[in-house]
Amino acid sequence: MDARMRAGVLAMLALAGLVACSRGAPATSAPAVQAPVNPDAGVTTYACKDGSSVVAGYPDAQTAVVTWKDHAYTLKRAGSANGQRYTGYGLQWWLRGGYATLKLLRPGEDEASGPSLDCVPQPDKGAARI
Repeated sequence: MDARMRAGVLAMLALAGLVACSRGAPATSAPAVQAPVNPDAGVTTYACKDGSSVVAGYPDAQTAVVTWKDHAYTLKRAGSANGQRYTGYGLQWWLRGGYATLKLLRPGEDEASGPSLDCVPQPDKGAARI
């Protein structure tokens, strides 16, 4: 087979491949809108006495994801006599009686003893929940 014939065969194969691809491909349409993976993880915005806010979500019964000062912390459930207490990353997040407190855990502490940031849940205005 000479070079001209080889080039012609390659061109025909390429053209046949393009035709096959264009016929076999379904028409593209906009992707279907999917619902959020976790539409309600119990995400709540808390207003704190110092004017700051804390956003907390609860993806499961053992976990709280607390966003404070533009950083998200994944905290795990810890023992408590009352309420729901979560700890991790040197923080303690405790929900009791309709309010929440955020405290820094000092090295070696099981339960935080320092000053607390006292917070209350903001009314749900649609923007507070994800």
